[in-house]
Amino acid sequence: MFKKIVSAIAVVSLVSAVFVSCASAPKDAPEDKPAVKKVVGADGIEMPDWVNKVPKSTETFYAVGYSKLQNRQMAKTAAAQSARDEISRWVGTNVKNALTNYYNEAGEGENVQALSYFENISKQVSDQSLVGSEIEESWVDKEGGVYALVSMPKENVGKSFENVTGNFVRNEAAAFADFKAKEALKFLDAETSKE
Repeated sequence: MFKKIVSAIAVVSLVSAVFVSCASAPKDAPEDKPAVKKVVGADGIEMPDWVNKVPKSTETFYAVGYSKLQNRQMAKTAAAQSARDEISRWVGTNVKNALTNYYNEAGEGENVQALSYFENISKQVSDQSLVGSEIEESWVDKEGGVYALVSMPKENVGKSFENVTGNFVRNEAAAFADFKAKEALKFLDAETSKE
């Protein structure tokens, strides 16, 4: 009888050892979740959240514009203009835009020359002025495309430029810039009236 009891205890111990060894190990780490891949831009800066999710605010309009040009500053300007165009549509604007983008490469072998030309003329006619809009941030992706986050206080909707900026003294440079802008707008009106 003693042999049977020892045999039974040995069998139970062996079966228990098999079950314990087959059980899964305790999980120390949380369940595997897919890692969020960080996107790094041209300057080694991670992509900010506002690129894919435009901020919301009760006091401010926000919009994101994008542009990819050879010249980074011109791309930033074009991206900001795109964002302003979006804000202007929210406040009831008619937008006319003429864009000239020209790129030419000539030559052969190592003697290749490139010529690039970009011109963007935008006329925004709105019941409301886009007064106080500004570039909050910009980010450049790996391909050289520029994203611009533009904001405009909602309280400025309906205010004129003079109400927001106060007294403004015009100088010669401002007068010349105004002259050039009027020439560009005449060109824009001529081009858009051909439709």
